Amino acid sequence: MRTPLLLDIAADACFDRMAVGGRADGLDFAAYRARASRAAAWLTAKGKANTAFLGMNGDALPVLLFASGMAGTPFVPLNYRLADVDLNKLVARTAPAVLVADDDMLARIAPVDGLELVARSDFETEFLQGDVPEPVLLDEAENDIAVLLFTSGTTGEPKAAVLRHGNLTSYVMSTVEFLGADEDEAALVSVPSYHIAGISAILTAAYGGRRIVYLPAFTAEEWVATAAREGITHAMVVPTMLGRILDVMAATGETLPALRALSYGGGKMPEPVIARALGMLPPP
Repeated sequence: MRTPLLLDIAADACFDRMAVGGRADGLDFAAYRARASRAAAWLTAKGKANTAFLGMNGDALPVLLFASGMAGTPFVPLNYRLADVDLNKLVARTAPAVLVADDDMLARIAPVDGLELVARSDFETEFLQGDVPEPVLLDEAENDIAVLLFTSGTTGEPKAAVLRHGNLTSYVMSTVEFLGADEDEAALVSVPSYHIAGISAILTAAYGGRRIVYLPAFTAEEWVATAAREGITHAMVVPTMLGRILDVMAATGETLPALRALSYGGGKMPEPVIARALGMLPPP
């Protein structure tokens, strides 16, 4: 089974449920699939081995991930926090590829044979804006590699961890109830695309039927404001983030009444922060 199937079955079952973005202007599941399929046809015509992404979080990310799977090209999210010399080593290893990059990051990328560099603004104009197109029917791709996720390289050069379609879909279907989310549920995603949690958030939300709302870059103020504005019900943070979020809530008086589940990872959570969160956040 391939990861685009997760989006396909959700779009068939709840085509008009909101899937990505804000409540007022986001994509429903039908539009999500249609726009991803259009981008997949574009990637197929490019004929590159890989599809890479360099940039901040946003609605282009999940559309490109599913488009890459539909086109049969591994998706390669790159770490924008790397120094340019290290980043370009990974770019060279990814080629031949289509690389969609944030406009302000384009200048960081050195020319590489086989690399086609696409500005994110151009990608968004072509595939995320305007009237929703009819979906494109594509032949099922044969490549079983869904994602190539570069490790941190703490013991040498970064290694490309191979995440296969079968492994990812098996994980999602065995841990998430299909359309188990209520229609009003929304997950606030602030983890970067180049982390496994960023990939998992896209796949599990699609299968579970939960809307994704992206925070391009974390600040506690914007996290709280977005969570309140969008009625966020689910989120994941790291310990340092939670402490700062609670500080903002205390200063503003925001209580986030819609929040139902808040998970954390990436480090040990201090017990006083947990106790403070339990006292300030709404009960489950």
